[in-house]
Amino acid sequence: MGPRNASSSLYGASTLAAESGVPTSMSSFATGRTENRGLNDGLGCVDDDTDYNSESSKSNSRETPTQTRQSTSSAGDDFFSGAGDEYSVASGREYQQRQEDFTERETRSVRKLKILVFGSLFLSMVAVALTAYFLTSKAEQDNFELQFYDDAYKLLGNMGRNIERIFEASDAFVANIASFAAHSNQTWPFVVIPDFAVRAEKVRSMCGAVYVNTYHVVQDNQRSEWEAYTAEVGPAVTKESIAAIAEFDGMDWPISTDYTEWNVIHSYEENPIEVPGGEGVTYNGPYLPMWQTQPTLAETDSPYNWDLMSVPPVPGQERTAMEIMMEDKRPTITPPYLLADPADPAKYQDDLDEANWLHSYLPNVETVEEVMQPISDFAYPIFHNAHERIQFKVDEEHHATHLFGNNSEVPSVAALFSVSVYWKDMIKDILPEGSNGILVVFESDCVREFTYEVNGPNVVYLGAGTFHDAKYDHMTQWSLVSDLKFFATQDSTYTGLPLVDTFCPLSVSVHASSKMEATYTSNTPWIFALVTAFVFLLTVVAFMLYNYVVEKRQQIVLKSAVTTNAIVSSLFPEGIKQQLMETQAKEHLSDDTFPKSKLHSFLNDGTRNDNKFEEETGSTSDVASRNAKQIAELFPETTVMFADITGFTAWASTREPSHVFTLLETLYGSFDKSAKRMGIFKVETIGDSYVAVCGLPEPNKKHAVKMAKFASSCLHDMNILTKRLEVSLGPGTADLALRVGLHSGPTIAGVLRGEKARFQLFGDTVNTASRMESSSKPNRIQASQKTAELIIEARRGHWLTARKDLVNAKGKGLLQTFWINPKVLKSSGSVVSSVEDLETEHSTESDNNIEESEGKSTVGRSFSAPQEISEEKLQRLIDWNVELFEDLLKPIVLKRMSKMGSRTDKDSSFTETVIIPEGSSVRDQVVGTVRMPEFEPASEMGNFELETDVVGQLRMYITTVANLYRSNNPFHNFEHASHVIMSTIKLLQRVATRDVKKKNVSNEKEYYDYTFGISTDPLTKFAIVFSALIHDLDHAGVSNGQLVKEDDPIAMIYEGLSPMEQHSFTLAFELLMEDSYTKLRSALYSTQEEFNRFRQLCINCVIATDVFDKDLKTFREDRWKKAFAEDSSSLSEEEAWHCKATITIEYIIQASDVAHTMQHWHVYQRWNQRLFQEMYTAYKAGRADKDPSVGWYEGELWFFDNYVIPLAEKLKHCEVFGVDCDQLLDFATQNRMEWQKKGMEIVQKWTKEEEGRGGIQQ
Repeated sequence: MGPRNASSSLYGASTLAAESGVPTSMSSFATGRTENRGLNDGLGCVDDDTDYNSESSKSNSRETPTQTRQSTSSAGDDFFSGAGDEYSVASGREYQQRQEDFTERETRSVRKLKILVFGSLFLSMVAVALTAYFLTSKAEQDNFELQFYDDAYKLLGNMGRNIERIFEASDAFVANIASFAAHSNQTWPFVVIPDFAVRAEKVRSMCGAVYVNTYHVVQDNQRSEWEAYTAEVGPAVTKESIAAIAEFDGMDWPISTDYTEWNVIHSYEENPIEVPGGEGVTYNGPYLPMWQTQPTLAETDSPYNWDLMSVPPVPGQERTAMEIMMEDKRPTITPPYLLADPADPAKYQDDLDEANWLHSYLPNVETVEEVMQPISDFAYPIFHNAHERIQFKVDEEHHATHLFGNNSEVPSVAALFSVSVYWKDMIKDILPEGSNGILVVFESDCVREFTYEVNGPNVVYLGAGTFHDAKYDHMTQWSLVSDLKFFATQDSTYTGLPLVDTFCPLSVSVHASSKMEATYTSNTPWIFALVTAFVFLLTVVAFMLYNYVVEKRQQIVLKSAVTTNAIVSSLFPEGIKQQLMETQAKEHLSDDTFPKSKLHSFLNDGTRNDNKFEEETGSTSDVASRNAKQIAELFPETTVMFADITGFTAWASTREPSHVFTLLETLYGSFDKSAKRMGIFKVETIGDSYVAVCGLPEPNKKHAVKMAKFASSCLHDMNILTKRLEVSLGPGTADLALRVGLHSGPTIAGVLRGEKARFQLFGDTVNTASRMESSSKPNRIQASQKTAELIIEARRGHWLTARKDLVNAKGKGLLQTFWINPKVLKSSGSVVSSVEDLETEHSTESDNNIEESEGKSTVGRSFSAPQEISEEKLQRLIDWNVELFEDLLKPIVLKRMSKMGSRTDKDSSFTETVIIPEGSSVRDQVVGTVRMPEFEPASEMGNFELETDVVGQLRMYITTVANLYRSNNPFHNFEHASHVIMSTIKLLQRVATRDVKKKNVSNEKEYYDYTFGISTDPLTKFAIVFSALIHDLDHAGVSNGQLVKEDDPIAMIYEGLSPMEQHSFTLAFELLMEDSYTKLRSALYSTQEEFNRFRQLCINCVIATDVFDKDLKTFREDRWKKAFAEDSSSLSEEEAWHCKATITIEYIIQASDVAHTMQHWHVYQRWNQRLFQEMYTAYKAGRADKDPSVGWYEGELWFFDNYVIPLAEKLKHCEVFGVDCDQLLDFATQNRMEWQKKGMEIVQKWTKEEEGRGGIQQ
């Protein structure tokens, strides 16, 4: 092989590189490098037969420059041999074979993977399509069955109620008949009920009956006398009834006077036309001749004296229903007749004759088929002297039953009252439109079964026989008709005789049908399955296209990768290549860290001398540019805790700044003590967040366990302290909860030097701990996987509970986390509870008051449905109110003592002789101006305490008031009253705070003038807060307008003017004036003038909360213009000052009453939802004409624009509240904007929740 062959070999390598996608320059580089490697290693491409001499070498070297270089180089190397050529060729073949083998292996792997992917996609498509089909089908089937059970329950329940109503009406009517007969000295059977048609029509219409009548029992010895009696009074009775039905409005009864008067007892088998003037029945009595009926429809037949005893028993029975009733002396239901059974021609003709007779008089009936349907008579017995002997007994289940007194036997039956009712009328108008295809089957041993089809409110008679499909027998709902009244309602109101349930018992069963099932089934399952399969097919096609493009590109990349690998292998030995790759992957970390002792010293000292720090670092302004060592260290084993108070922002928005700091100092002070005791390092507090770490500066192998115990201790302290603080910081404090997150790992800790040096934690551990906190829940400790593993290693695995849902942490993705529930230890070391126990002690509302966390939105936030306030929480509210009113009452007593020089409550006789205005309503006593007292310097409180009796009566009064509030009202309850009180106190404190004044005043008198006397008069303050306490007392949960519409007694008493406000005031003051509160009244006022002013202030404040009264609104607007307008010449300066004071006082209570609209968004949302729930409950109960969800969104915007924001602006105009007015106005404006954005969505969500809650309750 000569130089020419060598050139061909190099050209082959170049070609291979080009085909592999390597750039031409790289191919040339590869070729050149291959030449050099072959020459230097003695593996050049030289033929074994070549004669090596200088001439031939020179001659051959002239062929190409490359060949010249090869020849020259080869001539200079004496150690070349033929073995090198063989190795070079072998190496090329091996390289090519390796390349082919590698490519083939990768191709096979990719091919297998593609087959696996395509197979998986196909199987997934089939599985998902089938799953979609079966799940959708099952959902439709479940919906069908649930709807059927619901409809069946409604049908059976309403049938039972209808039957009960028939017997209730019959029982009442029978009692009326018996009582009338006794008091009119009529003797059975010779009894006539005057105006029977009018009386019986009420029963007929109430029961939905077609016919009602009476049958009197006539014995054999009474027959002649009875027939003479009917001959005498029968015509008059008939004429009276016919005349009565002619006057009924809306009744199209056929009126006829052409009838035959049969004055003998005759059988139903007789035909009066064929036997005119017959002598009546020939069999022996007793008889049950028909007497008075409604309607009385006399055409050709006699309207009375038809003997009911002549009706034969049904086939298979020896006695008739009437005989059973006569013997058992209990109500009975006759077997259904008019079945229209074509299988019995004779009976069918009889039914047709009677149906024709019914069709002749029933109004609004077009065809005979409409009346030829099953009907039964509901018969109720009338006893001799029943009014003297019947008593009632109520059993343990509150069911009332008839008894007969004096231990006598049950009296005999004197008559019976019969109500004829179609069975279709018992089941119609029950179900709504859309509930179609339900079959109702009636069965009895005495008559053939018959079937109805119920389609919503309409009922279709299918005929005699059962027509249900056995396919749906497993869903059948069955009951005896006699048991339906118990099926209808547990607390039955029926007090009559029990029904005979042994004679021809009739049962009713409700069946589903294919017609009903078709309503709830559709092609949706197939559509879902096909759509799912189509989506998967599109996915497969897209994947195939993508795979085709990727495969083409992969071939190019693979060739390039093989070529590149070959190039690197050709340049470096294998060992060197591996070292280069390893070196590239390594990161060199400096081990030069700040001495641990120095950092430890800094942390233990807690502070550092700033001058010394500047000496060491040179300048605090340019530390980073200097070479001084940083105070920092990596701690490989630490656990970091982040804790946050949920609901804090909303809570703080309703409190004074001092209250906010009181809470934080108390809580964090307790946490700090626990941290010091347990060896935990507190890093910092940021707002309401608390950051701590364990494992630095002192390493601790049990850092995770210790931090878990510390976090549990913090939860326990939080739970205890918030409940204690609620008495002083107000309602809602106990609802605050702690949310904790833990994570373990290495942490960089050090001093971040600058103008204010701070110890800081850095690293992923800190960030992850923060994510654990933000994704945790109130009263829970959430730990990461790493922390959980350390706790398990410490044999504390029983503390852990895996969180069911994965946490989506920002920057971390989905993480599995754990709840930690270690036992909490008191400072004494005794075990008290677990964290989960603590969680149940908090209100569920605290979960919903969490501020926005990272990645979470509060749009449409839903607050839990308010439950009745717990006894514990109610007691805390009472305690808070008692302490607050005690503080308000002390200055009143002190002021009186300073004036009189002794305790005025020793003389309490005035409180018994106080004169209360009479003759006018509370609303009429509202005045435009309440005179404020003259200025008096405030008295020093010192250690003054009220008498025990006064405090006791104050507590008793507030407790009574709390219980007078209706706890089932979601909004107008004692908790709301306490919220109003808290807002009132906050505004009063702003009035009394001098650092918020906008005018320079030099002394107390000037400040008294500036605040209209409110800041220095304790009685005024007490009256305002007292009004907040009582302003919604015994609130009905509906508006004043609704009370007026309902003619509620409260509305009628106050003539429809501010009824609830007047009622609340009257109830509260009547309670205050009771003898039980003599000491309290003597502490509150001691003169008639004080009482009058206190009462007048309360009247104005309570009535001021009626903001929708147009007359009061006009009155207030006119007064505002007179007092605060620029041109107020109509009032003197003194009158204007007192008028402004009254207006300001009323604005305080008005603003407090709607304070939630001018507070944090979460507070507004919570109370707004409660008001919505209250209004929605009233609407569902039929106590409101309009669904509150319709217009609630627009109504809130209107309320903001026309009341809340103008009120906040007027508060600002009063100039006595300082910066609080700006805050109120800002909150109101922000809430209005938020509501405009989110309100519609929120109302929709609330409405769905209320509808769901109502369905569960039903």
